[in-house]
Amino acid sequence: MRIIFVLFLFIYSLMGYEVTIKDIQNNEITVDKYVKKGVSGIVLCPYENKGIICAKAVLFGTHGKLDVYDNLKNDSFALPVVFPKVGDKIILAKDYNRVMIIAPNQESYLKTKDILKNKIFISPDIFATFLEEIPTKNDFIMFAKKIDIGLYVFVLDKIYLVDAYSFYTIKSYPLNKNYKYIKPFFTTYNDFTTGESVFSKIKNLFKSDIKNFNEYYKSLIKE
Repeated sequence: MRIIFVLFLFIYSLMGYEVTIKDIQNNEITVDKYVKKGVSGIVLCPYENKGIICAKAVLFGTHGKLDVYDNLKNDSFALPVVFPKVGDKIILAKDYNRVMIIAPNQESYLKTKDILKNKIFISPDIFATFLEEIPTKNDFIMFAKKIDIGLYVFVLDKIYLVDAYSFYTIKSYPLNKNYKYIKPFFTTYNDFTTGESVFSKIKNLFKSDIKNFNEYYKSLIKE
């Protein structure tokens, strides 16, 4: 007898908030509340008296777009096939308390952490081991899926809080000092480029030809 494992996702205590789908046309939706541009979330579809995640959504005011939810893609599980419909709930900003800071140096990193109190901080050291070269937008998105990052925090001309899926700026803070990147981002490891170690595969990350990381990261962000 073949056993099919179905993963149900129970959402009890989330940092996020919910809206309701009022209309749906293919992957275009309207919702019952105004939402800041670029906030992303998950669609909960009822299934056997439980709520399961059936899609992702990015909202723009009272309109939004749906996308496939593939964060849990695993050939070991057979997931039920359900589709979003009118009346389904969207949980927005659910992982916004889990953040990763991209900063040029230790000073700016620590100052940014101090501003964003009560957040769960994911170490950029972990991100560095995920990379083999300068991170693309897709690298950021894929990494966020793996460990449930809700926001990336980029220290540039301002401190930008960026939705980890849509890459829209959700909030920003002014900086009272200009910082310049001399490497892709701050890590607690002093040097990835010398010696043989577990980090040898990412030596190219710190041998970038990019001359201005401030401009590079700014080009990834939508406002």
